[in-house]
Amino acid sequence: MPIEGFYYTYGDDADMLEKKWMPDLKKKYPNASWLRYDATIDELNIGRLVTEYTANDLFSQGKVIVVRNADKKQAEVQELAEALLSNPVSGNALILIANGWNKTTKLGKLAKKSFIVREFSRPEVKPFDMIDALNAKNSAMVLRHSERLFAADYHPLAMFSLLFGHFLLLRQVYAIRHLGEQQIARELKQHSFRIKKAMVAFRYWDGEQLEEALTLLGKVDSLLRTWQYDEKMLIQMALIKLTL
Repeated sequence: MPIEGFYYTYGDDADMLEKKWMPDLKKKYPNASWLRYDATIDELNIGRLVTEYTANDLFSQGKVIVVRNADKKQAEVQELAEALLSNPVSGNALILIANGWNKTTKLGKLAKKSFIVREFSRPEVKPFDMIDALNAKNSAMVLRHSERLFAADYHPLAMFSLLFGHFLLLRQVYAIRHLGEQQIARELKQHSFRIKKAMVAFRYWDGEQLEEALTLLGKVDSLLRTWQYDEKMLIQMALIKLTL
């Protein structure tokens, strides 16, 4: 059964783990003294850490020991965890952040037995789902996909580059749309799948609308280059206008 104050969290992005989970834990231990270590670069002095964990602190209420990349030094981290688990202190915590959870190792078995375990994985980023929705002028889905991309830390400038490049391609394809998909792909040196997607867009976009879209994106580009505006806000406003 998990013991209060012992946490094992793992996933493919340590920074995301801290961003997603640490705020909740900081609320739980708001007045504690936080000690942070990285197993890949810091020496884990077990005796000193145990002393820190058990010692009273006049200037804080509790101790929280955070060890990133905990699975990189499994023997030392296991020894530390066992020592603290043998005498848990109410109001204190041990937080282990790891890349994975191998339940066959001693540390993995200990985590399963005594730790509160949580997994965080970076959500799969599918920017072309947003492009497909944009092709069909489905404003609700465009905004939903853009929000998912931003939540997954997809960079706003990468999204803008994707949008601008897509509309430039649409304009090129539109100009020679009378040709077959395979011939257009050869002419423009693009994969036939992208050409097929572009051809679908012409059910909703005509040449004049494509020019208007590129004019709008050109204005957004100028605003982005000033570095005076919120990038996400500018892009989402542009997406709304594009799908009206």
